[in-house]
Amino acid sequence: MSTLDELRPTVKQRVIDLVSAAGIDVSDWGKFAGGEKRAASNPKYCYEWSFLKPGSIVVLNLWYRSLRERNGIVSDDLNLRKSVRRYAEGGKGVWRTRAEKLDLAIQDAAKNLLPVRVIINDGKMRAADDLSADASRVERRLLDPVPWAVTSYDWKTGECRLIRGGLPGRFVDQFSLQPEIEAEVERRMISGMAFVRDAVLRARALDRAKGFCEYCAKPGFATADGRMFLETHHVVPLGEGGADTEDNIAALCPNHHREAHHGARRDEIRRTLLRRLRRFASKAR
Repeated sequence: MSTLDELRPTVKQRVIDLVSAAGIDVSDWGKFAGGEKRAASNPKYCYEWSFLKPGSIVVLNLWYRSLRERNGIVSDDLNLRKSVRRYAEGGKGVWRTRAEKLDLAIQDAAKNLLPVRVIINDGKMRAADDLSADASRVERRLLDPVPWAVTSYDWKTGECRLIRGGLPGRFVDQFSLQPEIEAEVERRMISGMAFVRDAVLRARALDRAKGFCEYCAKPGFATADGRMFLETHHVVPLGEGGADTEDNIAALCPNHHREAHHGARRDEIRRTLLRRLRRFASKAR
């Protein structure tokens, strides 16, 4: 049985109990017309998609059907900004509000390196593009005992990835950082093809390196929020047919990353990195 199979809920537990078990104060749930005895059905909270304890933890409702498993790692790819735009065109207004709050909760986790607890829901999930469909209906839910983390968030597009058991952004690369706000400049529409890089594999390479360049063994630099920065590098470039696999992705300091692409010693650096990554892969087997 796969990890994903084991995560499929078999019972329906109350949201209030799962949110409380995750470490969020639910005392305010009873402050409504139904009183404390009906706190679990407080509509202000029980239908929300996300919950936040500022500076401490984020709790997210995710659908089991949206989860994916690869090489034993369970993840979920989301883009709530797309959902917000879709709900602006139709559907229920409350869906847009909940999607916005969910996106903000994920942003908070990404910016402040907060652990994420996930409530996994299973049941009748509404098709994302069918705005006239009835709301989804949860038939089973559970709180995953293993914390998750936001391992990547694209601040321009809203694309993000959450990984079960991942570290909350302790190590980051050039694709992970929030872009600086630029002054007004001329904007031009540019189209073309781009290679897709797997965020899970990048995260694993960064975790493997533990903040030290895998060529020179010197530490990367600390970012303003305390995370360690290295740049992820395809040793055999994707444009040359290199694979987007863990044994072809190295974590390098910025200087050696540039040298690996443009330096006179780039062939030597490539041979050294491939030898080291293959040695590491053989030990991991």
